[in-house]
Amino acid sequence: MDHAYIEDNQIADRYVMGTLPPEEVERFENHYLSCPECLDRLDLVEPLQRGFKRMAGQDAAKLAATRQLAFVAWLARLGRSRQIGFLLAALLLIAVLPAGLLLRGTAERGRELALARSDLEQERQRSEQSAAETARLRSKLEANQRDLASQRQQLAQAQQPQSVTVLNLDVERGASLSGGEPTHNVRLPARSGWIILSIPIDPPFQRSYVAVLWDTHGHEVKRIADLKNQSGTLSFSLPPSLLPPGDYSLTIEGLSGRFTFRVLPPA
Repeated sequence: MDHAYIEDNQIADRYVMGTLPPEEVERFENHYLSCPECLDRLDLVEPLQRGFKRMAGQDAAKLAATRQLAFVAWLARLGRSRQIGFLLAALLLIAVLPAGLLLRGTAERGRELALARSDLEQERQRSEQSAAETARLRSKLEANQRDLASQRQQLAQAQQPQSVTVLNLDVERGASLSGGEPTHNVRLPARSGWIILSIPIDPPFQRSYVAVLWDTHGHEVKRIADLKNQSGTLSFSLPPSLLPPGDYSLTIEGLSGRFTFRVLPPA
C-alpha cells in the first residue's frame, strides 16, 4: 500500500472513522507503523474526529434540553384543570403500559403452552400407534411360530414308518351318490399311513381327469384335479385324517357311474 493509494481512497480518514474494511485495516496498519508521514496524518485526524463527536454530543444534549423546556413552557400555558388532566392521562398511560405488556406476554405464553400441548398430544398418538404396530407384529410372529411348530410336528409324523393301504375300486353304473351298499370295504390300521385309491377307466382317454370324493350325505369331501391316465388307471392318495369311518362315493368328471367304498373302524 503506497501513499498515492492512501490519498486517493482516503484510507487514513476511513481508518479513524472505523469504516475501513478489515483487510484494508491490516494493510494500512502494516504501512503506517513504519511511515512517519502517515503517523503525523493520524495525529491530525484523530483529534478532529474526537472534536466532531463532542460537538455532536453537545448538540444532542442541547436539543434534548430545548425540547424539555418547550414541553414545560407548553404545560405552563395550560390551565390548572387541563394540567391536572394531562398529568392524570400520563400517569394512566404509565400504569396501563406495563399491564398491556403483561397481557401481551401472557398471550404469548398461552400460545407457547398450546403449542407444547399439541406437540405432546402428537407424541402420545405416535406412541400409541407404535405400541399397536408392535402388538400386531408380535401377534403375527406368534402365529408364524405356531404354524412352524405344527409343520415340524407333521414332518416328524411323516418321517415315522407308516403302512400304506391300496384300495382298487370298480365302477358302479347308474348308481346315485347316496343310498345303497358300498361295494368295497377297507379297514385302516390304527397307525395307518396314506390310502391309495386306484380306479380303472376305459378309452377313449382324456388328457386329464378330475376326481371328487363325497361322503354319505352327499357333501363334497375332496376334489383332486389334473389326474393322468396310467395304463387305463387313475391313482391318487389321501391322508387317513380325511377318511374317518363311514361310507364314501367317488365320481370322475367326464365318466359315468360312481365308485363306492366303506371305511371300517380300526381293529
